[in-house]
Amino acid sequence: MRTVPIRPTLKIFPSDWQNGVIMKSIPKFLLLAAILSSLTILPEKESSAKDTFLPEFTSFETASADNFTLRKKSSFNEKASLAKYEKNILQEDTCTLKVLNFDEDCDISFKSSDTDVLTVKQLSENSCSYTGVGYGTAKIKVKLTKTTFLIFKEQKTLTAKVKVTPRAVSVVFRQNSREIEAGTKMSLSYTIRPSISEEVPVFESQNPKIASISKNGKVNAKKTGKTFITAMISNGQKAKCKIIVVEAAEEE
Repeated sequence: MRTVPIRPTLKIFPSDWQNGVIMKSIPKFLLLAAILSSLTILPEKESSAKDTFLPEFTSFETASADNFTLRKKSSFNEKASLAKYEKNILQEDTCTLKVLNFDEDCDISFKSSDTDVLTVKQLSENSCSYTGVGYGTAKIKVKLTKTTFLIFKEQKTLTAKVKVTPRAVSVVFRQNSREIEAGTKMSLSYTIRPSISEEVPVFESQNPKIASISKNGKVNAKKTGKTFITAMISNGQKAKCKIIVVEAAEEE
């Protein structure tokens, strides 16, 4: 009976690149295929005759071709996302944008799509500040990059859309005086100039025990009496509205 010799499987380790084992043992077309598919060579580790696979890589898919074993690359920054950020800001306002759940050993860069509207400054590995300098809409492009095998790169891009509006120059209440029943609520209407500004005034009640007001301009009448509600914008201009709280009408 003729005995056919069995050629043992050869694993590729980093040290093999230096002693020329790879070039002698692997056909050139297979080596080229490995490079083009950006597969990663398994790290060197001693193995016994009973253990032909490395334990720490059992959770990964492996691909075998003749006399070498290679690991397929995993998904890149699959869970990376942007933290909650301010989508509407005023000129000269500065806010922060942060990347969450990103892979280790990757580079993160931030870039504004329109520096006449929005400028960006990187603060740390995974965060940046952005400032409104004009008005309009701009996008912050967040690029995550990692060099894998030789010159091959993996990339993922996240986008943050930001609207910038000018600061208000004036504010007026549409009515100078309002009457409201105790125990009820009412929203005060006001006008901002310029109309494209999305600035929200800061509201304040002269006597919160009679009527208080929320940050969105809703009056809460508590007891009978009179008070004034003030709305102030960032340039210091103010508007006033007189609030008269009357007794609630009796139900018939």
